[in-house]
Amino acid sequence: MRMKLLAVLMAAFTFSAEVASAEIAALGSTARGGTSQVGRTLAAAISEAGPIQMRPQELANTADYIPLVNAGEIEFGIANVVQLTYAINGTGMSEGRPNENLQMVATLMPFRNAYIVRKDSDIKSVAELKGKRVPVFADKALGDYVTKGYFANADMGLDQVEGVSVPNFPRMWSSFAEGSADVAIVVVGAGNSREYDATFGIRYLSFDDSPEALERMRKYLPQTYLQKLDAESGIPGISEPTNVNVFDYTFFAGKDVSEEMVYKTVKALWSKEADLLAGGPFWKGFSKEGMAKAVGLNYHPGAIKFYKEMGVWPE
Repeated sequence: MRMKLLAVLMAAFTFSAEVASAEIAALGSTARGGTSQVGRTLAAAISEAGPIQMRPQELANTADYIPLVNAGEIEFGIANVVQLTYAINGTGMSEGRPNENLQMVATLMPFRNAYIVRKDSDIKSVAELKGKRVPVFADKALGDYVTKGYFANADMGLDQVEGVSVPNFPRMWSSFAEGSADVAIVVVGAGNSREYDATFGIRYLSFDDSPEALERMRKYLPQTYLQKLDAESGIPGISEPTNVNVFDYTFFAGKDVSEEMVYKTVKALWSKEADLLAGGPFWKGFSKEGMAKAVGLNYHPGAIKFYKEMGVWPE
């Protein structure tokens, strides 16, 4: 009996010691949409694989937590490379507000995004949104740049639509779901788009893939590119060849986060490739070898150290 009691006490002591020794890190993310799903999957994978216990800190918009990572109040964050580039340089949607303390940790996956309409809608292309009810965002918001980029692809401006003002992406999705907007931006294959498809059916709008259209798009969405998907992709709402927009999604940290913590985090992430690929269709295209991809931004020294050890750092 005493031996059993001793074993129980020893196990409890060991568990308590492990919990006490775990390092806690916060991950800036959003409360809804594709970014939320990416953040939760990412945090769970890292927490399961190594000594860093990552906790999502979910806010309404990416722009709400980027300054917190820059200020050292949150260790890590996730965002598309367009927004992160603007944030670090203090240009575009972050005009006059540089976040120079942000450094790359990993390139995650191609982040696919597009407009959706209801399946029974007569709208077949972005050009056919003329005169329709389109969500519009505040000047310099991420949604503003994405929306203007989409319309630039069709060589159109927002003065050609009936604007439905929305403060953020969650409100845009609510407007679309309740029928007060004819279109919505979604992460391709994300949970909310699948819910809409199950409820009333959706259809993705295809972008013009001509070099001229892509160049117009990049005025607002630098580094963006297009990908063609078809019915074989298994994504609800895509039943024929459809060009969707893509920009790489990034994982970043504040420069003052210790080299050791970033190293351990990247090592854990590297080991969980299979789990991440199983985390949802928006993870398609992720690879551990691609985590060190050059995207024109500086990487954290802790990440560089690990990638060099793995032989994937682009010298």
